[in-house]
Amino acid sequence: MNYLKNYFKTIYQRIKSMCLWEIAAMILFTVNLSSIFYFNLSDLRLSLDPDFATVVYHLREIVNKGSLILPNWVATTSMEFDSTLIFAVPFFAITGNEFLSVGLSDLLIVFIYIYAIWNILMALHVRIGVRFLSLAVIITPYNYDWLDYFKMLFFAHANYSIKALVPIMLVLCLIAFDDGEFADCFSKRKRIIFLFTYLSLLFVTCASTGIYTIVCGVTPIFFASLFSLWKKRYPFKESVVPVWAMTGIFASIGVFTYNLIYTGHSPDTSPVKISEFWDNLKYVFAGVFQAFGIMGHETVPVFSKMWFFILLKTLFVLLIFIVTALVIYKWIRGAANYNYYLPFFSVILFNMLILIVGDMRAGNDFIPYRYLFVGIPILLTGMGIMLNRYLATHQNKQSMPVMALIMLACAYMLVGNFKVANDNLMDKDYIVDMTDYFDTLDVDTVFIADDKDTALMCKAVDDSKKYACYDSENESITLEINYYNDEKNFNYYGDKNVIAIPNFNKLTDYVSEDIANEYEYVGETRWLACYKSDTNYFKQENKNS
Repeated sequence: MNYLKNYFKTIYQRIKSMCLWEIAAMILFTVNLSSIFYFNLSDLRLSLDPDFATVVYHLREIVNKGSLILPNWVATTSMEFDSTLIFAVPFFAITGNEFLSVGLSDLLIVFIYIYAIWNILMALHVRIGVRFLSLAVIITPYNYDWLDYFKMLFFAHANYSIKALVPIMLVLCLIAFDDGEFADCFSKRKRIIFLFTYLSLLFVTCASTGIYTIVCGVTPIFFASLFSLWKKRYPFKESVVPVWAMTGIFASIGVFTYNLIYTGHSPDTSPVKISEFWDNLKYVFAGVFQAFGIMGHETVPVFSKMWFFILLKTLFVLLIFIVTALVIYKWIRGAANYNYYLPFFSVILFNMLILIVGDMRAGNDFIPYRYLFVGIPILLTGMGIMLNRYLATHQNKQSMPVMALIMLACAYMLVGNFKVANDNLMDKDYIVDMTDYFDTLDVDTVFIADDKDTALMCKAVDDSKKYACYDSENESITLEINYYNDEKNFNYYGDKNVIAIPNFNKLTDYVSEDIANEYEYVGETRWLACYKSDTNYFKQENKNS
């Protein structure tokens, strides 16, 4: 009891010693964290997208089969262990609810981010108000779509959550094991916890995605540290050599494991054509703005609330470019401690370079800006560090108006982010309506014609029957990622089945007249008209009969 009393007394004293803007930053972080809880503990069935659906299906099959490695499984571009799947598996085994498990897993990942970043900022003597503000700016939902910031890092499938966490954990370990300036920052126990967490996550991401995180998340920090050794004012630190050595060992074991277990196909990347280089460069810089949810609002009325929201985010990204350039300039000049600051900005720069020289547009007028997400959380951590340096070099009378303006701008931006995410949160309620309707039809298979996304999402929500996208043109099953090889065969599916087609079309637009005559119209759900039969006429033996 005395321990709790002293603990809360300490917290009260710390809050009492904070200035007004620092208390505001703490409140902003608390509200933002509460919104993350709200999003992740909502009914995630209503927030589905095709990527999220495949992860849910993968999760369910892993737990049901009792194995991380599924026989005859065709994976996506990774094994997905370095996503929300990493913690959702044990949560699902305990709760029996795959969507709740995903939400709990995402929340656990968020807390790991908070713990790691807080310790980094504390070791670098960053003010507590800046720590709260940095965390609020990192975990906010800048954009909501299924390949955007929020869903790729802290919500739903969170496919980049571990990839982006690895460089943060690496920087934390390099600081913790630095026996110079940071020798007294962490206990031996904490250092072991940091290193164990980092190496575990590194192994998982390498076993899941191969060399991707090593190349895009670890290599930039290695080069930043290596180049710093060439500067006379940045001495060599022998104490961090074991961190790098174990990084190499665990990464090698992880990549070796990946080569043994990976069951999908990784796309190849070719160099960008010289004639397209400048266009590609332009699209990469535009991709940074897209990553923060800025592009795609050309029709917003000038001086509206949304216009000011987009303007603030645009200015924020421009500020990131300016601060990054200043950090590089200071580092080149050999300014004190900038060898510690450069790694925070190196990851995003390295990934931009890869996107500039590699042709990843696939004929589109945009780059897959999700590849930048591996460097954005650590970049925003660096922005907090630079803000703290500004406060350290200016008196309170000078900095107070600046901080008041920053707090107002951040509050407006974060509230806007929440509104955009919340407005789009439950946009897949039709999937639940459809699966509820299919449950009334006494069938064990549902074929949804020429709509693979709806079929995927229905399969994620309803595990009581089999769902598939029927490709009417080729008379086949359409599957791309996360499925069993057997699912390509019509014999995999049951006899009692429904064919669901757009209600403005005829069944004979999708199947032959002979097959259509064997199906009975039973009703509609949303835009789908449903036709039922007790015989699966797509099976080879039934086609021939």
